[in-house]
Amino acid sequence: MVWSWREVARVQLVLAGLASCGRTGLFGPVLGSGDDRGDTGTDGPGQTETGAPGTSTGVVVECDPATGLCPIDLRLRRAVDILFVVDNSGSMGGEQGTLTRSFRSFVEVLESQQVGANYRIGITTTAADGVLRATSCRGRLQDFLFEWTFGTIDERQRGCLDHCAYESIALSEPWVEKSEGTTNLPAGVDMADALQCIGPPGINGPGYESPLEAMYQVLQADNGGFLRDDALLAVIFLTDEADCSGSIDQQTWLQYEGLPFWTTPERSTSGACWNAGVTCEGGPGIYDTCYAQNKGRDGTPSPPDEAVLYPPERYVDAIKELSLQRQAAGHQGQVLLSLIAGVPLDYPETHEIVFQDSDLPDFNVEFGIGPACNRGLETIDDPPGIPDVRLRGVVEAFATDEPNVFSVCSDDYGVALESIAGAIGEINEKACVGGCVLDLQPAPGVQPSCELIEQFPPDLGEPDRLVEPCALNGDVWSFPGPGVDACYRVLDDVDGSTNRKVDDMEAYCVTTGFNLELVVERRPEVPVPSGTSIAVHCDLRGPPGVTCDDL
Repeated sequence: MVWSWREVARVQLVLAGLASCGRTGLFGPVLGSGDDRGDTGTDGPGQTETGAPGTSTGVVVECDPATGLCPIDLRLRRAVDILFVVDNSGSMGGEQGTLTRSFRSFVEVLESQQVGANYRIGITTTAADGVLRATSCRGRLQDFLFEWTFGTIDERQRGCLDHCAYESIALSEPWVEKSEGTTNLPAGVDMADALQCIGPPGINGPGYESPLEAMYQVLQADNGGFLRDDALLAVIFLTDEADCSGSIDQQTWLQYEGLPFWTTPERSTSGACWNAGVTCEGGPGIYDTCYAQNKGRDGTPSPPDEAVLYPPERYVDAIKELSLQRQAAGHQGQVLLSLIAGVPLDYPETHEIVFQDSDLPDFNVEFGIGPACNRGLETIDDPPGIPDVRLRGVVEAFATDEPNVFSVCSDDYGVALESIAGAIGEINEKACVGGCVLDLQPAPGVQPSCELIEQFPPDLGEPDRLVEPCALNGDVWSFPGPGVDACYRVLDDVDGSTNRKVDDMEAYCVTTGFNLELVVERRPEVPVPSGTSIAVHCDLRGPPGVTCDDL
């Protein structure tokens, strides 16, 4: 079965169920856990305080008690924080080497974008401990040794030594960054060389990989200050197995007592994670479809709060809440998710995947399903790429117009990372406005009560400039005049109901449940001065976070 991004987004909307005042917060427990946190607080008539339940952001949106309108102001700034979530389990030595070889092209494309003047890059692992680490792999070669049932795996050469030239890299923060042409790297070390040393984390991590929870923990416990409120957040996952995000107690139970999910009565394998989070129909052999499903300890479908693994909506809600918090504080709210995992090599073009058992019975015992790519080449100690249904569903719920899921079986991640870097450059001037934007006219579509102002660095002495709407002619947009270098487009088609593609909202905005996406278009030949930003002001019919359906 093949799913379009719109279908995925609608499924995630059903899962997430974002209500006006009952959202699951970034810092809250799992949806449906029974923890009654109450409604989002208010501070009297005409004021709505936004933020995750149990936290205080200090952001108060003033609503007009006479009209009910709530103004929202946000700034589109060309800056990005990039989080790599890298699988550090025993089978990942080759994939980490491929990632490391591809960092240079990623940096080159990133820096060719307007956003390239201001970025941070951090690395965390599927151990889901919330820790960023930026040390040379040559100083921790023991991390590239893995002892398991079938012997010792040694990836010191392929995972680290072939690519890293520095025994150590002195950094004051556990990430690398570049701002206005200046990096935090030691003299003589360029960005690509640094990433080739700090990027590969090793292969001695947990066998129950938890990429979704790894992202969540960094978002929740960013004690080091990696995440900037006024920067776009991009998360890039790299893994070759199925997501197994769950509490420590549930993972321990799954490993030692979880017989309903084990693929063999003798011991637990990675296949237990597949069985605990995914249900397949049809088969055996080739399956009609496989989909994420919450399951209790008895192996049957369960409510989210009784599931062995954390429900996918935990992570959908976390991203939505982060976006709302940032927009309410006047910042860019979008989060870009990308994935390099077990999908066919042509998945970016076809969006098709076949779920099929391996011809090797022992492989199915270890992983629960056959590989999604390089079928016929699989071995137990080096699986080509197990399909990750849970993780892929979350990532595709926040898709943009650019491909965001790529195959871990590729021998070069350069194409994938270049595409991701390009998408980062484009999304910096897009905004899903976080609420129900006032429609000024009864005509079809949304005629938004919004104003966009381009603002330049003070040292240029340039006055602020009003950004005009782009001209539309059918399914084609254009600049409104020869002397206009920037304009904005309004996207308001949530479900593809119009005949035009030019107004289709991206999956990211559909998932958040709002009625408007704004896209700033620029002439590619006209450079944008570093430090330039777009100030956006819109009138909402209700507080931020409240959808039109809620009003």
